[in-house]
Amino acid sequence: MALSDILEKIQSEAEAKADELKAEFDAKKKTMQSQNLDTVRQMEEENERLTLAESTKMKEKAQMEAEMEAKNALLRAKRELMEDTLHKAIEALSSAERYEDLLVEMMNRSDLESGVVISAKGKEEATKKAIGKSGKKYQLADEAANIKGGFILKSEKIEIDNSFETVIAGQLRQPLEIELNKLLFA
Repeated sequence: MALSDILEKIQSEAEAKADELKAEFDAKKKTMQSQNLDTVRQMEEENERLTLAESTKMKEKAQMEAEMEAKNALLRAKRELMEDTLHKAIEALSSAERYEDLLVEMMNRSDLESGVVISAKGKEEATKKAIGKSGKKYQLADEAANIKGGFILKSEKIEIDNSFETVIAGQLRQPLEIELNKLLFA
């Protein structure tokens, strides 16, 4: 075998090996590209899933916050309406035609048989008449209280605040709110 034949054979084997290595490289390259595409696709799908989950969470949170804000606004409006209604009730009682009769009824319900009655400012005359009609041994105080209506009854040991503000806005507030709530918002 001549040197040229040996060189040719080596050249041929080298080319065959190079072709084989190139084919192997191309196959591995395709496999890796395919794996990378799968990995990229998986990553994209995971990213999309996480983004959708986060977006859904954010929407749910925004919806909850909007619902809470709406409930709070409704509650504030209800409270304002309740306050306004209670103030109007106090005003209505204070200017009622039967104001004197209301005072007589309140005095008759009192367990105190004697004491000093402090009237509401501007209502001294009606309070004086109510004391007379009640049959109780009450005396009208020289000074009036800064209240809308009703009276304050004092004895030596006790003071009873029968002002409309205290009776309606204080003592009767809760049951009145329940009833008003039923009437207005049921």
